[in-house]
Amino acid sequence: MVICPICQTKNNISFFSKLNNYLYYLCKRCLTLFLYPQSNKKQLSNYYKNFEYRNGLKSEKNIRLRSKKILLTLKKINSSGKTLLDIGSGFGFFLDEANMAGFITEGIEPSLKLFRYIDISNKVHNINFDKYYQVNSTKKFDFITLIHVIEHINEPKKMFSKITRLLNPNGILYIETPNLNSHLFKAEKQNYTFLTPPDHLWIFSKNSFNYFLTRNLTLKLIKSSSYSETEHFMGIIKSIFKKPVDKIKVIKPAKKVLNINITLKKRLKMLLFDKVIANLLTPSLNMFEKGSILELYFKKK
Repeated sequence: MVICPICQTKNNISFFSKLNNYLYYLCKRCLTLFLYPQSNKKQLSNYYKNFEYRNGLKSEKNIRLRSKKILLTLKKINSSGKTLLDIGSGFGFFLDEANMAGFITEGIEPSLKLFRYIDISNKVHNINFDKYYQVNSTKKFDFITLIHVIEHINEPKKMFSKITRLLNPNGILYIETPNLNSHLFKAEKQNYTFLTPPDHLWIFSKNSFNYFLTRNLTLKLIKSSSYSETEHFMGIIKSIFKKPVDKIKVIKPAKKVLNINITLKKRLKMLLFDKVIANLLTPSLNMFEKGSILELYFKKK
């Protein structure tokens, strides 16, 4: 019997999808999607030593813009805070921006392939969080950030508790993760963009985190929001208008490959929709926190 690792229920679990022999289950009680069975710590540790994020370098500009917004919000919430620990630092773009904004930073990045890109002036450890915590459990930080990290952790509740101990009183924990309770998930379903086993072990909703806090009485959720990218809007549109595969008539050319010439008019229409209309309409996805990416700010009491 499958039990939800987040809320421990047995009765509200349903099979969701199978991808490359990996099984996802949906807990309707806490609204969490999870991989089952999950890899153990050793398997995950070996996997993330060689983890690659191929689109990261291409997205540098957007990552830096997002980083600046996050850092501004952190400062508004805790204006006296200085020290920041970034878990899962990737290429180090967020740490660069934090340093330029006057934060005293430290980072953790287990992937050697990503670690090599990080500016050597940043204090970053090429180890996983558990190993870092073993030798740094008495350290304290005013801010801790997990940007697209917690969905990769096989025991997020335990990590949540350890992070709490590393925070100073009034310290802020920021989490950014794909949002299960989003228009994108409801539109794409089994073709959901963020179903990428074995690295995405979880897809959380805001409701999932209520169960993180049931035994963690020192953290309080003080701010939440969501955001979406233009490609998420386009993903929803494609899902709405996509025909089922069995209804599509496929015409196979005998010998010659058919060259489909898109007219200038069609190109202009596509450009108008992708670059103008989609940009204008994408923010509407974020109303009522239904955006594709969830943003959560927790404060230590």
